[in-house]
Amino acid sequence: MASSGRPTRFTALVGDATRIVEVVPLAEGRFQISVDGQSRIVDSRRTGSATFSLLIEHATAEVSVLARGDSYAVEVGGRTHRIRLLDERAVRARGHAVGGGSGEVRAVMPGKVTAVLVEVGASVEPGQGLLVIEAMKMENEVPSPRAGTVKELRVAPGQAVESGELLAVIE
Repeated sequence: MASSGRPTRFTALVGDATRIVEVVPLAEGRFQISVDGQSRIVDSRRTGSATFSLLIEHATAEVSVLARGDSYAVEVGGRTHRIRLLDERAVRARGHAVGGGSGEVRAVMPGKVTAVLVEVGASVEPGQGLLVIEAMKMENEVPSPRAGTVKELRVAPGQAVESGELLAVIE
């Protein structure tokens, strides 16, 4: 099956386990999702602001997803799973976060800015929401990588962004 989008790779932290995840958009609401090299086609339909109906190889699941930065609470069948998704850049920088991390905030995947939560000059704490980006039918809050002051905001609500695009600078 031919893909219609570029793959996005993540490292998923689920409890003590680490998984390699690749997501390839195929068509409206359809994705090829590989976890540790095992691929499945997923048909996804939004059923509410944070809920989805998934069809995975003839099995259906109702899923609720709450995102805060790179952390997700995913409820399936009455059980909540806590997942942290790190893009390739975040995995490389993970060891540097203790010292405050980079002040550059970049998009981890293409999407659309739906809200800007801070203003230039605002003081922020590590993990505090800076803006919200809708990507792959999910709204994701983009957190501050460090404590500091918002020096630059390079996006506005409604703006489309590409993976790796500079969104904000914290100094």
